[in-house]
Amino acid sequence: MSQKIKVFGLFALGVALFIFSALFLLRVEAFTANAAAIDPAVYADLDASTDGQATYILYFREQADLSEAEHIDDWVERGRFVYERLRTTAARSQRAVQAKHALGVIPGQVTEFQPFWIANVVVVRGDREALDYLARQPHVARVLPEMKYDPPEPPVALDQPAGSVAATGVEWGVAQINAEAVWTAPYNSRGAGIVIGMIDTGVQWDHPALMAHYRGWDANAGRVDHNYNWFNPEPENTCDDAATGTCDWHGHGTHTTGTTVGGDGGDNQIGVAPDAKWIHALGCCPSNEAGLRTMQWMLAPTDLQGRNPDPALRPHVINNSWGGPGGSLIFQDIMAVLKAAGTMVVFSAGNSGSACGTLGSPSDNPAAFSVGATDRWNSVTGFSSRGPNPFSGKTGPEITAPGSQIRSSYPGSAYRLSSGTSMAAPHVTGAVALLLSVEPDLIGKVDQIEELLRRTAVPLVSSQTCDGVAGSEIPNNAYGWGRIDVAAAAGMIWQAGTYVGNIRDVETGLPVPGATIA
Repeated sequence: MSQKIKVFGLFALGVALFIFSALFLLRVEAFTANAAAIDPAVYADLDASTDGQATYILYFREQADLSEAEHIDDWVERGRFVYERLRTTAARSQRAVQAKHALGVIPGQVTEFQPFWIANVVVVRGDREALDYLARQPHVARVLPEMKYDPPEPPVALDQPAGSVAATGVEWGVAQINAEAVWTAPYNSRGAGIVIGMIDTGVQWDHPALMAHYRGWDANAGRVDHNYNWFNPEPENTCDDAATGTCDWHGHGTHTTGTTVGGDGGDNQIGVAPDAKWIHALGCCPSNEAGLRTMQWMLAPTDLQGRNPDPALRPHVINNSWGGPGGSLIFQDIMAVLKAAGTMVVFSAGNSGSACGTLGSPSDNPAAFSVGATDRWNSVTGFSSRGPNPFSGKTGPEITAPGSQIRSSYPGSAYRLSSGTSMAAPHVTGAVALLLSVEPDLIGKVDQIEELLRRTAVPLVSSQTCDGVAGSEIPNNAYGWGRIDVAAAAGMIWQAGTYVGNIRDVETGLPVPGATIA
């Protein structure tokens, strides 16, 4: 009897060891699966590094459920809902990794560790040992490399200083997209009540064509308040004028801002939506962290100390005339979040044309609204990047807009010419502001705004075939759906109405269950 008991005891011990080993192996396999989510480009960056470190981005598995946001009509409540959901989700899922960093128990070297709540990510600069350890953490879903930035387009030869005879009234690009027709009857809309967010190289906020349109400027009191209106995440890598709290390290941001809202009340009518207000976050282009921080700030602007975030002060549309080589998705989740909050995100397509498949990132991300460039004769420019879109499989860009030899504001209270898809995107951003001012019920309805712009664009064709899509098709990979026509879009929503009631059976007079009108 005792022998049987011993045998049974050994058998039970063997079973227990087998189960323990199986569970251990499953856990190891789970960690290995996590490690496999590291993008190979991260290892390539480490191999190419001179100090054995690279910057990479940890994406966490848990994502905030924002599906209810689109059903919230109140602008303030919708922003607060999205903001709080994101903060709560990030705090919960990042807690363990943040604690390990704070305690200094992450092996290897970690010289930078920056958490973000807007996309539930942590940006890390560290070595291979730290990377492999962090990728094995249960809450981490994948690790992507940082996105490389293209330098912003330089202005071409100096146009003329402020007050020059070169100022001829409404600039050709503003006129070509028919913005003037929206400024007058029956619409009488110049963008009043709409806030435009600019992520760029900074702005000369007191430029004669821009100061009156800056949300931080109080003309009645004659003073400026940059709180909630200006953000520079890395002044040490860009600039920060102590006298004004703002700057433009390049000139690019002053130029793009002018095309969206600029105008000096005289002959320098350079902007599409001159009664809209602008705010700025200097996110172009010191680092990926700066890009992430500026987009996070746009969702919930803060005071100049980075405190007291207020999502009620977020912009209705954001212009992004920046980017890098295509194929990066690090901003995709953020753009989807901004869209959930009701903010439209406009991106320049990139200046890598004229070959097919040259869209830049983040303009090639599915959540972005990508804009290519045309000239005075409605021809796509040679530099304008083409589709197809590598992520959606659709054509790209979405639409085109004037982007060649665009005259706009420049630091030093001057005006200069510049060309690029960076100059095209602000025409679309300004057009969105006009449309939201014409029909405030469209505020927050990003899908409807985007479709409105596509369907009312002037259809344009080319001789170029990309990915089997002929240039004669609409949409195509050079022009997308065509060149924007804001007056046509305004006309469509001006005639729009709302149906209220039930669909009834003509014989019984009873409501038809499940019937809808599209």
